[in-house]
Amino acid sequence: MSTAKPKTANVAAAATVDGLRIAAIVLCIIGLFVAGYLSWAELAAEETVCADTGKIDCAAVQKSAYADTYGLPVGVTGFLGYVAILGVLILEDQVKFLATYGRTIVVCMALFGVIFLIYLSLIEATVLDAWCQWCVASAIIITLLLVVSILRLTRFLAPLRS
Repeated sequence: MSTAKPKTANVAAAATVDGLRIAAIVLCIIGLFVAGYLSWAELAAEETVCADTGKIDCAAVQKSAYADTYGLPVGVTGFLGYVAILGVLILEDQVKFLATYGRTIVVCMALFGVIFLIYLSLIEATVLDAWCQWCVASAIIITLLLVVSILRLTRFLAPLRS
């Protein structure tokens, strides 16, 4: 008698991991659109489309002293972050190092993005007393990406615990 697990269990586990990877890729692409729009607005000195109601004031946030990080617009920083994460996700099948460590790298990059956006959100809430709807959208996207990435890593490491 064979004690091997049925192939259907392995296929189901692989499909789940692939589904989470696809979800992470989709979130990165959405993040690229949001950060790309912010980058264009910042680099072209254009105002973004914004609700401008109450505390939502994208122009105030984008023209503040906190809109640049070491001379690089925050939107560009976000765009580059999403590109880096997407690159790791896409190359996981082609690069042996990323096949082994890619999930962990993505979790670390997404965690850094969440921490950075928590900092920026605190600035919006306490210093500027104004919010940018695009920044909030990016914060939601990177947080969802972190959750999906943690699920991917957990499922990848699950066989090591048994």
